[in-house]
Amino acid sequence: AALLLSCGLGVLYAIVVRQAFEEDNAVLTDKVRAIRAQLGNPEGLHALADQLKTSPTGEQTVYWIRVFDAAGHSLAESPGMDELLARNAFSPGSPAGTATLHPKNVHENGKLLSLVTATQIVAGQPVTIQIAQDRSSDEEFSKKFGALLAIVLTMGILAAAVIAISVTRRGLRPLRQMTDSLRDIGPAQMHQRLGLSRWPPELQPMAAAFDATLDRLEDFFT
Repeated sequence: AALLLSCGLGVLYAIVVRQAFEEDNAVLTDKVRAIRAQLGNPEGLHALADQLKTSPTGEQTVYWIRVFDAAGHSLAESPGMDELLARNAFSPGSPAGTATLHPKNVHENGKLLSLVTATQIVAGQPVTIQIAQDRSSDEEFSKKFGALLAIVLTMGILAAAVIAISVTRRGLRPLRQMTDSLRDIGPAQMHQRLGLSRWPPELQPMAAAFDATLDRLEDFFT
């Protein structure tokens, strides 16, 4: 029971957690695609820079964005991104037009961040786009979901143990009764027999064999 429950709940945990991270990967890919499309417009870079500077305060930051040119000059950047993540924390960028991204997960300042790097041509010059996505909520969900499955696993094992003990004791009760009946048989009680009707089908062959043995012993003593 423990092995089956562990395998089943382990597979469930892997599927649910993987699905949650895959959904975030899809959202992150859409974010990169949207920024690339925005930078493709003539005034897209300035609009993105203004958008990042005027980000709403009081809201939880989910994305940090940095755009810089081939010389390393910052063109647009989310406030506080330099303090959070250095440029070398990101993997090499995906070429423009690449649809598949491979996020890199790191822990920084108590947050789980998924990092991607992409490149885009802006005004004939290549620029690098670095995006960090906060996935701390996914990590917290994974921990809580894992703790819940551990509780379910423990309760399932305990329930299986209780059921197994109860069923085993109930199943062995006829064998104990047969043992008591055999213990009472002696030279003065050779006429007693176990019979077949009072025993479950699994013990009837044993009862028949004992009765046959008693028949032979009774004949011998007679």
